[in-house]
Amino acid sequence: MRDVEATHIEPRAFEVSDRLRRMGWQQGEDGGAGFGDVQPRYVFQVPLENRSLEDVHKSFNQLWRRNIKKADKAGVEVVQGGYEHLGEWQRLYEITAERDHFRPRPLSYFQRMWTALNTEDPNRMRLYFAMHEGEAVAAATMLVVGGHVWYSYGASANHKREVRPSNAMQWRMLRDSYALGATVYDLRGISDSLDETDHLFGLIQFKVGTGGQAAEYLGEWDFPLNKLLHKALDIYMSRR
Repeated sequence: MRDVEATHIEPRAFEVSDRLRRMGWQQGEDGGAGFGDVQPRYVFQVPLENRSLEDVHKSFNQLWRRNIKKADKAGVEVVQGGYEHLGEWQRLYEITAERDHFRPRPLSYFQRMWTALNTEDPNRMRLYFAMHEGEAVAAATMLVVGGHVWYSYGASANHKREVRPSNAMQWRMLRDSYALGATVYDLRGISDSLDETDHLFGLIQFKVGTGGQAAEYLGEWDFPLNKLLHKALDIYMSRR
């Protein structure tokens, strides 16, 4: 990804990164992928400003449009949940963590997130479920700050994947973002590799199907208090 010439460059980003380096901060690379746990360097975004929903839908690739139609035909319904439904979210999230081999955050993390963010603004954090035959088979959290909307966390069951609940859910979240007047719908992190053998290739393939665009941010930065321990941590994280 980093070898592709950018269509737009923000000069202030270089000013910030230069200032951080002079202050002793170091840019994290996460094994070269730029796929940070908290602040990924590369993200995928669907621009919404000055576009119609029909135009956004037309920009999806054929597979996405077909899967949205398939979900609708199968009777998939996307609904919003509340704080009281975070336990059901956690169930699907932990299934996803086991399947995709990552360590899940605890339920208390999402409960604190919901309370803190929605105290600022009752519409700051949303929870969505894709339902099929009365069962939640996929879920996602969405964050709203001004005109920027983020697909924050996603989860899905191991079964009923053939009814394409994730596509239906993303389309609903994207439409809701548009209704809120958002200028961009942010699908968040992707890796920097377009190699089909890369373990994150399926993720970028899914997000690219929305017809959006990749963006490079500053990513994660560390301030090493102890350079030796910081180096050891880098080695550990690269082999995790």
